[in-house]
Amino acid sequence: MGPVRTVSRMTTPTTLDELLQQGWARHDSHTAEVADQLEAHAGLVTDGEGASRFLHLALHAIGDHLGERERSAKLCEAVVKQLGDEAGTPPLIYLAVARRLSGDDEGAIAAQSKAGEDPAIGVRIGLLVAQGLMHGGDWDNAAALYRAQIASASTLASGHAAERGAAVASNSFASELMQLEQRTAAQDALMVEAADNAFDFWGRAGTWVNVERGHYLLTGVHHSLGAYAEAKRHAELGLAVIANGDGEQPVDEAFLHLARATACRDAGEADEQAASIAKAEALAADFEGEGLTAWFQDELAKAR
Repeated sequence: MGPVRTVSRMTTPTTLDELLQQGWARHDSHTAEVADQLEAHAGLVTDGEGASRFLHLALHAIGDHLGERERSAKLCEAVVKQLGDEAGTPPLIYLAVARRLSGDDEGAIAAQSKAGEDPAIGVRIGLLVAQGLMHGGDWDNAAALYRAQIASASTLASGHAAERGAAVASNSFASELMQLEQRTAAQDALMVEAADNAFDFWGRAGTWVNVERGHYLLTGVHHSLGAYAEAKRHAELGLAVIANGDGEQPVDEAFLHLARATACRDAGEADEQAASIAKAEALAADFEGEGLTAWFQDELAKAR
């Protein structure tokens, strides 16, 4: 859950945080520019934690969006090389993924071996490769690899690092499939499976906020399949989680009310639809920021 934020233009970054903030804000709309900036300012990466955040964006923008897998692998190699022994495991994971997706299987194996022998490392690499295949439109191979890695993650002890990666990958698969204009029956099944997996793994690796957002994802998935009663049920379950949570989530709460309103509308429950919209609008009255307000208005229009 979150609004899409953009900036009018990229300024010359002086810190890694600035580079990544601008990059994530513009990677959808100005991908080529972001790719050039990442290459030009890779020197801002000075430690393994920063490298992990940098390479995450690099693989997504250059590899997933531009489809330039060899270019993304080359940038990963340069960053890992400049850090040397200080790179640590996460950057080596991204390097293994970049090499695998660029067709350098031997190099991928070498990077994975250097990353360590923890089974979670192999699962994490496999899930990231599956997401790369998904973004490239290779749904059959992406689904097969995704399911294999989810099965492996499920065998690991609770609390293992692979759980969070499984939750993120599952959320990504379900979200991407939900956005397709047309889906096959197999893709419908994978979408529901991935959303269920995301919910289950967030329940193991996340907080109550992840759980209510898992219900929001399931609301959208079931609504896209015409299962309006099930969509409404998950919206209500998400709202119940927020009501019983340790804190407030007014933005998430507002969007869950809109999701419920949409389900009620399509189920022919006009009074329930109106009540949910009223609750959402009351919460949105306190929203600040153009991006959030515009996002809410877009979703509100869909719910009417």
